[in-house]
Amino acid sequence: MKRRYVFALSALLALAVAPAHAAILNYTATLDGAQEVPPVATPGYGSATITIDTTANTLTYSIFFASLIGTETAAHIHGFAGPGVNAGVLHALPAGSPKNGVWNYAEAQEANILAGLTYINVHSTHKAGGEIRGQIVQDTGVPTEPLTWGQVK
Repeated sequence: MKRRYVFALSALLALAVAPAHAAILNYTATLDGAQEVPPVATPGYGSATITIDTTANTLTYSIFFASLIGTETAAHIHGFAGPGVNAGVLHALPAGSPKNGVWNYAEAQEANILAGLTYINVHSTHKAGGEIRGQIVQDTGVPTEPLTWGQVK
């Protein structure tokens, strides 16, 4: 009996001191003028791959964009708002394409980020409020198709 007790206690202690494993989540964004508020007619487009580490409270991003009518003036991650709603700047992004970096967000912001209430906005000389925008959503592994795919010509 004593042997079982020692074994059970040892197992519990091992679990208690085991390192915590971070939840690593994958998110994406597809950027275009149609998601701007109001929508912007532009050939500009972009995409982003996002990795969120919920233990370290980091959002690692790789963002690509091209074909803007204007010259990029700024880019940000905005929040907290769903599609069709504007929100304030949460994190400034570096200039140019591609954009690669890490945002260390506050713990209190995490639930809204994970809920898909953040978006990427690329501002330009053509549209100061933003030429292309993309909501940051969890990657389901199912490719999404652009609005023009599947349309009868």
